[in-house]
Amino acid sequence: MKDAPQDFVEFTHPGGHLLAKVVVPSVGQNEAPVIREQIVSRLGEAAKGKSLIIDLSQVSLVSSLGLGTFVDLRNNAEKAGLRPVVYGLNRHLLDLFRLMKIERLFTMLRSPNELDELTAS
Repeated sequence: MKDAPQDFVEFTHPGGHLLAKVVVPSVGQNEAPVIREQIVSRLGEAAKGKSLIIDLSQVSLVSSLGLGTFVDLRNNAEKAGLRPVVYGLNRHLLDLFRLMKIERLFTMLRSPNELDELTAS
C-alpha cells in the first residue's frame, strides 16, 4: 500500500494572490509531479487577475523534469487567469532559469521588498 504524498508546498493568500512555497530542498522526478498536483489543485483559491507566486527560496536543486513542471505550472496559472511569478531563486537557480530561458515566462521577484510590493496590490 502506497503512502499518501507528503505536502511539498505550503500555501498562503497574501492580498488575494496564491503564494505556493516549495518546502523541499530539491525538485526532481519524485517531487515534481507532487508539487505540480498540489499547486494546480489550489489555483482556484486566488482571485482572477492576481498572481500565482511560486516561492523557491528553500529549493537548492531543480532537475530538468522540475524545470518542465514550472513551465507547466506557468501555463496552468495563465489558463486560470493568474500572472505567473517566481520568487526566491538562489544564484545557481537564477542562472539555470536564465540559461534555459525560463525566466522570460515568469515575473521574477528578487527581493522580499518586491514580494511585499506585489502582495500589497
